[in-house]
Amino acid sequence: MDSMIQLYLEETEDMLQKAEECMIRLEVDYSEADINELFRIAHTIKGSSHMVGYVDIGNLMHKIEDMLDCARNGSIPFEQSIVSLCFEGLDITEKMLVYKKERGSDEMMESLSNDAQRIADTIEVFIRVNKQEEAVAVAVTQQAEPGIISTYLGKPSKGKNTYYITFFFEEEVPMIAPVLLMTLNCVEEIGTLIFSSVDDHYFSGNVSKQDLKTYEIIISTDTDETELYAYFALNYIEKINIVDLSRSKLARNDHSFSQSNDILYVVILKALMELHRIDLSQEINMSREELDAMKSLNEAVKVLSTLKKIPKVDNFLEDFRKLNNQIIKFFEGPFDADQDICPNFQKQVVGLIERYFHYNKGKQVVSIFKAEQDSFISRLRNFIGKMNKTSTLILLIDVSQLTMLHENEVRDLIEIKNQIESRDIEIGIIAEGHKVRSIVNIFDSIRDFENFHVSKSGLDAILRSFKSEDSFQRISKKIKDVQYG
Repeated sequence: MDSMIQLYLEETEDMLQKAEECMIRLEVDYSEADINELFRIAHTIKGSSHMVGYVDIGNLMHKIEDMLDCARNGSIPFEQSIVSLCFEGLDITEKMLVYKKERGSDEMMESLSNDAQRIADTIEVFIRVNKQEEAVAVAVTQQAEPGIISTYLGKPSKGKNTYYITFFFEEEVPMIAPVLLMTLNCVEEIGTLIFSSVDDHYFSGNVSKQDLKTYEIIISTDTDETELYAYFALNYIEKINIVDLSRSKLARNDHSFSQSNDILYVVILKALMELHRIDLSQEINMSREELDAMKSLNEAVKVLSTLKKIPKVDNFLEDFRKLNNQIIKFFEGPFDADQDICPNFQKQVVGLIERYFHYNKGKQVVSIFKAEQDSFISRLRNFIGKMNKTSTLILLIDVSQLTMLHENEVRDLIEIKNQIESRDIEIGIIAEGHKVRSIVNIFDSIRDFENFHVSKSGLDAILRSFKSEDSFQRISKKIKDVQYG
């Protein structure tokens, strides 16, 4: 090994040891002497590193030197974040020295150099943020210039793609503000900031900087989602979540309020109710009239789904028609298409009902109200007032967040139940979790004079309605006049 390199390594290792001793003392209490000593060490390592050609170490030491100089002259306040950044910078420097000394792999050296550059970038932003905060504190009454976030938000939107991105910070992040600025700088490279969950006040010096666990933004960009992960692989970001909000991607989730959409789901509900009532474990004789009705429903679903194309439920409709055709063939005569239909039939029907409930709950046929303790009844009455009583066949009231029902609330619920059922709308109660035990007991106690169907989930409530003869007749009465032909 070259004698100059050997001397550099030995002297640098000694200085790093002294630097660590300074930082340990600074963790306990501020010391001007230790700050000056750290500055001298960083300055010396910077110069000698550049002299022997170790530019990556030299550049990192240069940033640490600048930060310590700002702390010495008072342009940024001294805080433990400075010590943390020094620890990280000197730790990566020590690792780089080991690999340079042992001539480690090029891949490992590149990784360490990248880590050193990330720390240097963090320190640079840290200095800028703290100087910015001081300037804001001095000129807080002037408000002449827009704040940091406003500066990014004030730019014209550009880009064909829109993404909602959530950043999750590491627990040991020394200071979040620099990481936020690094994130915003990356956004500026590739597009436009549309929304930020942090506003200008965060950089004003009047709020706690360490209380953020996540940071959310919406950006407009031409960059593809697959490329974003490389841009946002930033220091102190533990993980990232990207949701594509582009119109082309969201179109599949559009909900139509058209009447034909309602009719399609009503017809499917009617067909599912009929399928659910079939028990293949018992001998069943199905009349020609009943078979023709099933065929009619099947054809109606086929025609309506063709006229009203709904891509996200195409697979569901295909599976529904396949099962319905199988059961029709089963009752028409010798059945050899699929001999497994008998043992699996009920399971397949329940699976279809579950998918049906998932696709349209709250949109068509099934309305859901989630009760909260405050103003429960008044909110429920308001919800029912706005509910489309023509297209709604089932109303589910989820009381899982309640801990108690008072006497007047029970009385009001009975009144609401009678009003809803008079419109041929089935009503069910969802009560899930240990907190609702007392509420379930209340409904049990009044069952003899007012029977509420109480279930543990929305799917259970739907299945219970299908099993109840009263509910079946009530729903059938409402949908029998639906015109779909």
